[in-house]
Amino acid sequence: MTANDPSSTIAAATSHIFQDAQRSITSHRKLCIKLRAMQQQATSQGYEEEFNRKFASLLNRVLPIKKSEPAAEKIVKFCTQFVEYNNSQARDPDSDVEMMDMDDEVEPTGTTDSRFVEFVLKHLLKGIDAKSKIVRYRVCQLLASIVQSVGEIDDDLFQDLRSAFVRRLQDKESSVRVQAVIGLSRLQATDDEDEPEPITELLLNSLQHDGKADVRKAVLLNLDKSNITIPYALERARDVDASTRRCVYARVLSDIGDFRLLSIGMREKILSWGLNDREISVRNAAVKAFATGWLENTGNDILELLERLDVLNSNVAEHAMKELFSYRQDLMKNLRFPDTLWENLTAETVFLARCFAAYCRESGMDDLLEDRMPEVTKLGFYIEKYSEFLNVDDNEATTVEEEFILEQLISITSNMDFSDEIGRRKVFNVIRDMLSDVTLPDNITRPAVDVLRKVSIRERDFCQVIIETISDMRDQIGSHDSELKQDADDSFHSALSAMDSHGAIASKGSLGTSDTGSRRSSDRLSTEERSLREIMINMKCLHIAQCMLENTEGALKDNLALMSMLEDLVIPSVRSHEAPVRERGLRCLGLCCLLDKELSLENIVLFMHCFNKGHDTVQVEALQIICDILISHGRAILNAENGIDSDIIRKMFLKGLNSCDSFEVQFAAALSLSKLMMAEVITDDEEVTTAIGDFVSENKARLKWN
Repeated sequence: MTANDPSSTIAAATSHIFQDAQRSITSHRKLCIKLRAMQQQATSQGYEEEFNRKFASLLNRVLPIKKSEPAAEKIVKFCTQFVEYNNSQARDPDSDVEMMDMDDEVEPTGTTDSRFVEFVLKHLLKGIDAKSKIVRYRVCQLLASIVQSVGEIDDDLFQDLRSAFVRRLQDKESSVRVQAVIGLSRLQATDDEDEPEPITELLLNSLQHDGKADVRKAVLLNLDKSNITIPYALERARDVDASTRRCVYARVLSDIGDFRLLSIGMREKILSWGLNDREISVRNAAVKAFATGWLENTGNDILELLERLDVLNSNVAEHAMKELFSYRQDLMKNLRFPDTLWENLTAETVFLARCFAAYCRESGMDDLLEDRMPEVTKLGFYIEKYSEFLNVDDNEATTVEEEFILEQLISITSNMDFSDEIGRRKVFNVIRDMLSDVTLPDNITRPAVDVLRKVSIRERDFCQVIIETISDMRDQIGSHDSELKQDADDSFHSALSAMDSHGAIASKGSLGTSDTGSRRSSDRLSTEERSLREIMINMKCLHIAQCMLENTEGALKDNLALMSMLEDLVIPSVRSHEAPVRERGLRCLGLCCLLDKELSLENIVLFMHCFNKGHDTVQVEALQIICDILISHGRAILNAENGIDSDIIRKMFLKGLNSCDSFEVQFAAALSLSKLMMAEVITDDEEVTTAIGDFVSENKARLKWN
């Protein structure tokens, strides 16, 4: 071949271009223009095939070079950019104004680029199954990069590419599988639903089951987001790899766009998973996605954001708002709560106010809290106003919202400063009157008792007020019986008067039969009503007592009011024939035992009996009570004269863990054993640790936190 041979000149020029491409990425654009001009010149002179072969031979030199070599990576990028440049020029030949001056101007041909791409792809496909893992990696890398840059591909070539990527999807080298994933993802747009193994299905399978985090992450980043794939992508927020979990919040959520496209349940899960993640980097990514992306989707309208979270039923909205205030301090300064808002509260506005108050209290922003929140006296009036709505509204949906508003108002009040005596007395009187209502929902009773404890000067006064309320409530049972008896007597006398006025004549036997049947029906109805009302009032009294005991720290015997409640309410409830009353009484008795060591000694056998003879709910309650007693009073409980030692307790918990069929009982036993070992009440022996380990391994799916 002479020096003037065009094929030799083209080969030498192409080699020089490849050599220059290894040095710097910044020169790739100019080198692409040169190489395209060289390709056009070779085509015009009939050396198109020689150019393609030279290009392929230069490409071969990259294939055995390891992944860490920068020069090889630059060549891969250059080849990809060259194919992409050719594709753009084929669509618009006049788009590049920087074409190099050549001696011979050649018109671009419409098929040169397609023939070149087809030749390169077929050439690379020959090495897809090479023995060398480095070659397989480079081939997959080049194929994935080139496929991304080309337009249409011949059907046969497409099938060959698809089959090659599918085979490499099972490669033993994770780096090869990553490139296969990237390559397959470029073919998703042409996925056929009628195919036995659609591309999307293959990618989802790798996303769920591939053992390497790099592969799962590659699928996550390249998977087309649709109604089918989004749930699988968001599920990676529970991935074992922290970087993959972080990728869900940093990339996937932004790729999805508007979070309102997700269902409420999915929003709840994705927020809960991210904000409670054990890795701080994942938590930060989740907070950023919520505080910037989600808030921007609603036009920076916090109330709409809360509405989309369904605060009435959400378990994570409060945590999310706390993180939002921490991340966006500017929002804290701009939030205002005018009087008109308090007069017409909604679930979202009162929830926002409650989260604001709680964050200010936790962060020590007392001045901001006093400036933005109403006075305590006004809050007392607002609580009184919205508590009256509960007895007016018959609409169930409205009642639920009103209950929520009242609950949030009471919680807001608990964060306020009660140094104002007038405000303190107002709140005290309003809360006390509320608690005397038998129909007050339990979800409002608990925060109401908490507030009453804060506004009470001493614990003894607090207990006295609660017990007086319980006593007044229980007195309603007797008064209701008297009312029923009076109503029955009035009805009976009215019936006799009606008979006399109409001159009714009946035989003595028939009159006695009718009268007896009527009274029996009335007595039976009265008995049922009386029984149901008694159960309802006792349940309410026990719930109030439970909330009170949870707010009490003093010794039981030093408080006569608590002792009287124990004898008059708690112990009779434990002996009740009604299961709900008995279970709630058992919990109150357990709380009393936490306040008195001797009472614990007297009743620990009772709790063990409840575990052995009771149903699942009672067993769980008994295990929790015994665990709390042992942690509160220590091993001294086990060494007493009651014959209960650590070995008996240990066997009881192991029985609940190994022999019970209920998952709830097993979980309570495992959790209690773990606590008791940490408190050194039960020694950490092999049998206990093995039993806990077996339970955890067998129930991993059910033990995942939400």
